[in-house]
Amino acid sequence: MLAESFWEVMFDNLHQGIYVLDHVGRYIYCNRAFLQMVGGASREDILQLNAFRLVPEGQVRKSVGVAALEQKKPLTMINTVITPRGYHYRQMATATPIFDDMGAVVYVLVETTLLETLERQFQNALLVEDRDYADVYPGNAGAPGPVEVVAESPAMRALLEMARQLAQVDTTVLLTGETGTGKEVVAQYLHRHSRRARGDMVEINCAALPENLLEAELFGYEKGAFTGALNTGKPGLVEKAQGGTLFLDEVNSLPLALQGKLLRLLETRRSKRLGALEEKELDFRLICATNQDLREQMEQGNFRSDLYYRLSVVPITLPPLRERREDIVPLALHFLEQFCRQYGRTKVFAQGVLDQLQAYDWPGNVRELRNVVERLLITSTADAMEIRQAPDHLISGSIPSQNGQAQSIQQPVWHAATPAPSEGPYSLEEYVQSCERQAIADALARCGTTYKAAEYLGVNQSTIVRKKQKYGL
Repeated sequence: MLAESFWEVMFDNLHQGIYVLDHVGRYIYCNRAFLQMVGGASREDILQLNAFRLVPEGQVRKSVGVAALEQKKPLTMINTVITPRGYHYRQMATATPIFDDMGAVVYVLVETTLLETLERQFQNALLVEDRDYADVYPGNAGAPGPVEVVAESPAMRALLEMARQLAQVDTTVLLTGETGTGKEVVAQYLHRHSRRARGDMVEINCAALPENLLEAELFGYEKGAFTGALNTGKPGLVEKAQGGTLFLDEVNSLPLALQGKLLRLLETRRSKRLGALEEKELDFRLICATNQDLREQMEQGNFRSDLYYRLSVVPITLPPLRERREDIVPLALHFLEQFCRQYGRTKVFAQGVLDQLQAYDWPGNVRELRNVVERLLITSTADAMEIRQAPDHLISGSIPSQNGQAQSIQQPVWHAATPAPSEGPYSLEEYVQSCERQAIADALARCGTTYKAAEYLGVNQSTIVRKKQKYGL
C-alpha cells in the first residue's frame, strides 16, 4: 500500500506513531516513531503481528484497530501496551477505517501517541474517557487520582447506567450484595458523578467500631462529653460530609439506638454532638451498603422498619462475580496492570491462567480476584514475562463450555507429530527434528511472534527465526 519511498520518508518524519492494518488485522506498515514507541523493535517483528492476537496474548486490554474493523467507524481510546519484548507503556490511539467502493473496510490507519507525551504537552491536564471499556472519572482535590469501574458484562453496564442517573439526584441509595462485589467502588462512582463531587466522600464501616465509639465518631462530641474525650471536642463524620457524601458501609451492624438517631438525622437534616446543647443544620447525601438482607433483619427485630424504608428508596443489588463472568478477565487484566505499576514489574497472563480465572466461581468476588492477581504477580518467576501458574484451588476448576456443560481445565501440552516408521531405518535424529518442528510450529501458532515463541520455549529469538526458516514454517 505504501511502497513508494516518498510516502515512507514522509511518515518516518512524523512524531506520531503510525501503523496500518489490512482487512484481517495483519500489520502491513509502521513508521519509525512507532518502532521507537514499542522499544526499538524491527519492522520485521511488527509485520509478524496480527491485531486480533493482541488481546489474547495480553499485550493490550482492548485493540482499537480491531474495534474499528468491527464497528466500521473511527475510534479513540487509551491503552496500556506490553510488547513481546516486555516493554511497557501507555498510549492514546486513534483508528480510522478506510473503505473500498463497496463500503467494505480494506485498511485501518492507526495513529498512536505516548500518554506521557500528551501529559507533558497539556501540563498533566489531559483526561480521556474510554466508555467502551470502563468509566473513568477524575478525583476531587483530596482524592487519590482517577478510578476505573470495569464493566464488560450486561449486568454491570446496566447497573452503572442506573448509577449515572441516580448520581444526578440526592436521593438515598442502598447498595446490597455479597461481600467483595464492589459496593464501595459503586458508592465512589455515585459520588464522583454527582454535583457533590467537589465535596468530600466520608466513609465509615459500622461494624469496625464498638457502639460507644461509633456514636462519637458518627455524631461527634463536645469538650468533656465523656471520660477520655479530647479537650477540644471533635466534629462527627456527618459534619465532615457537609456538602459531600456520607457512606455507611455494613449499615446492618448499626446498633438499634443509633438507628433511631440516624433516622432522625435523615428526616430533619440536623445533628447534635454528644454533650452539645444546640443542633447544626447539615447538607449531605447518604449512601449505605450491606451484605445482609435488611428485610430479613427487620423481620427478626434487628433493624428498624422505618429506617429500612427510609434507606431503601432506591436499592441497587450488585451481582456476584460468578454471575457476570464477562468481567472476570477484564478485571484480572486491570488488577495486573495496577500491581505491575506498584511493584515495578512487567508481566502478562498465559491463556491457561486466564481460562482458570474465568472458570472459578470466586466466592470472595472481586476482592478475592484482586488478591489472587497480586499473589500471582509477586510469586511468579522474576525473569519470566508470562505468568503460567495459578493457585492450587484454581487449577481444579472447570471451564464452562458453550453448551453450558463444564469441561476440565487442561494445561498446555505439546503433541509432537511422530512420523510412523515406514520401510527402512528410522533414525533418532529424524524423530528429534520432527518433534522440534512440531513444537516450534505450535509455539508460533499460539504466540504469534518469534519473540513470544522464544520466551515460551525458553530459547533465543534468533534460534526460533533460524529453525522457522529451516523447517519452512
